[in-house]
Amino acid sequence: MNKLLDLFDSAVSAVDKAIRGGARRAWDGWLSSLLVVLVIVLTGLFILVDRIVERTDRVVAWIERALISLALLAMVVLTFNDFLARDYPKLAMDLRDGPNLSLVLMVWVGFLGASLATRQRKHLAVDASDRLLAPAAARFVKRFTALVAAILTWTLTKASWALVKESLEFEDTVEGLSVWRGMDTVLNTIISRLPGQPLPGTDWPLLEAGGAFPLWVAQVVLPISFFMITLRFGAIALLGKTDKPVLEDDEPAQAGIPTQEKPGNRTPRDVVLAGLLPGLLAGMAAAIALSSGWMIFLAAVLMVLVGAPLFVAIGTAAIASANMIGGYDTVAVITDMFEATKKHELLAIPFFVLAGNLMTQGSIANRLIDVARALLGRTPGGLGLASVLACTVFAAISGSSPVTVIAIGSIMYPMLIREQYPSSYSMGVLTTAGGLGIIIPPSVPMIVYAIVVSTPAAPIPPSELFLGGVLPGLFIAAVLMSYTVYRTRKVPLSQDLAGDTTWSAWGANLLKAMRRGILAMLLPLLILGGIYGFLTLEPFGIDLAIKLTVTEAAAIACVYALVVDLVFHRELKLRKLPSVLADSGVMMGSLFLILVLAISFNRFLTLEQIPQQAADWLVTQIDSKLAFIILVNIFLLLLGCVMDVLSAILIVAPLLAPIAARFGLHPVHFAIMFIVNLEIGYLTPPMGINLFVASTVFKRSVVDVIKGVIPFLFLMIFCLLVVAFFEPLSIALLPADAVTQHPAP
Repeated sequence: MNKLLDLFDSAVSAVDKAIRGGARRAWDGWLSSLLVVLVIVLTGLFILVDRIVERTDRVVAWIERALISLALLAMVVLTFNDFLARDYPKLAMDLRDGPNLSLVLMVWVGFLGASLATRQRKHLAVDASDRLLAPAAARFVKRFTALVAAILTWTLTKASWALVKESLEFEDTVEGLSVWRGMDTVLNTIISRLPGQPLPGTDWPLLEAGGAFPLWVAQVVLPISFFMITLRFGAIALLGKTDKPVLEDDEPAQAGIPTQEKPGNRTPRDVVLAGLLPGLLAGMAAAIALSSGWMIFLAAVLMVLVGAPLFVAIGTAAIASANMIGGYDTVAVITDMFEATKKHELLAIPFFVLAGNLMTQGSIANRLIDVARALLGRTPGGLGLASVLACTVFAAISGSSPVTVIAIGSIMYPMLIREQYPSSYSMGVLTTAGGLGIIIPPSVPMIVYAIVVSTPAAPIPPSELFLGGVLPGLFIAAVLMSYTVYRTRKVPLSQDLAGDTTWSAWGANLLKAMRRGILAMLLPLLILGGIYGFLTLEPFGIDLAIKLTVTEAAAIACVYALVVDLVFHRELKLRKLPSVLADSGVMMGSLFLILVLAISFNRFLTLEQIPQQAADWLVTQIDSKLAFIILVNIFLLLLGCVMDVLSAILIVAPLLAPIAARFGLHPVHFAIMFIVNLEIGYLTPPMGINLFVASTVFKRSVVDVIKGVIPFLFLMIFCLLVVAFFEPLSIALLPADAVTQHPAP
């Protein structure tokens, strides 16, 4: 037995020696060469695939930008032509169905813009992970949220494609819109090449010239855009490219160099939070099936806190609620999203965004500032007063607070510093006055509020909210001006206005500035005068009166800004126009996806009577209108610290508006109070967007900006109290029927 074991051991040793020797010879010879070749080939393939994907993505992005530019320009032309066809038919082109075609184009602009916003990392999100975690831990959380976003958008891709196939099966059409001559051949060619077989028992529909416009043409952008968003979020999740946005060929590089992570800078907090937050989110997703309502709510809140794009949190909540509480599938959510795009009021949003970008890129903002300086520059604190006035006037054109801070602040801040105004005051006044963009009409948040809060039984036109915001906006501007006079009373006269200080010199300087800025000053007059119908030449014997809807006024603002900047001022180059159009589409896209998902979610809440249940519960807990006003203002002030104004309107306004009505608050008064609260949110960390915009524009730290804003924050709270407890300030300008049609219960 021992000999047998020795023989077996010898055999095993011989085999082992042979294998080891053969492996060593192979490693020293052909195996190492093969591995080197494999590494080189695989690395080369990875680089090649990466370059192909990058180039393909760049080409797709170029196509998306081109489509957005053409569609947005066509929307402006169609809406402007519709206004001409109604009031001045001799000047209009023979284009049919312009408003409905504009809605179809808006769907394409919105969803393609959302796809580009993914590429450029411009989706709205709460960047708490960047502020709480080290760079490596923050990147891990961002990759996790990108993976969640990719899963959500892939689900929406499949559901939206099912919606398109359904529209093809039943040959659904866009109401009130016909196929223009020549389009039938193109559309039939596209139909014949769509992927997939015809549905059972049906044939592909064929179109005839002059026939009804097929609904799938408007809907097909949904699966295309969601598929591109899925791929882009998937690339972020897999490759970890979370920090640097992708720039297009015509975009300037961002200033500054990204801070490199230092080795070993992770802390226990990073490990816990970076792992705990995704872990909790995954656990809640697994537990949703056990208890639906609160788990869905907590999961959505947690996604917002970990930095997921806001549309991901709302979309996840909408789909989970529809599937697990409502009992219907994701296609119903997609259908609600698409139905939400049929509101003509939505068209005003891309138009005002475009108008603001045109004025910022052109010279309208500069000329408005020159007029304000010439008017107030010789008074005590004149340059500060001119800053507030310029922000007020520009806000009446752009409808956006961040745009106002960028346009006015980038010009006025260096002037204020040069003229020895305190830097803290200069930052504070420009950051705060920029917030007037959401109070002074027209206002994009007011349009969104009117859309999401209005019901068939109680509609709230945006024009009523605009009227309600005039006096509160002017009151806030007056308070800021009064504080400016007090704070800057010892600042010497501006150097470039020194010299002849007579009234004649002041008048000559003002006249010169007004001649240069007359076209810029006519723009807010045209917008507001057209909306409220006071723009007329009848006193001069000319039968001409301009009456515009909010959408038409926004489109005319775009046309006017284009003509003035391209033809008269000539400070906006034609080659730059496509970039301005595409960037406006991206801004619209980052909002559009949130808006339609929020409307879909709000419809679910309405069907489940959640707002009514919340109102009933709150009425039993609060016994007076005064207590409600105090509590809702405290809640909104706290909400503004952690949520931007549009997100708060989309999520919270539909819940609070019915409760306010139960306590007898006029809907316009409550809307203005709601928006003033959230205007203050622009100035409060951690989500005060004006603070970060101002920090970038003024090239100062966020802490410095916050210190400058603190005195103005107290002024804004004082203004809020006046607006909240003095209702006539919000409803005094409303027509009599608008005041009485919402009686207190």
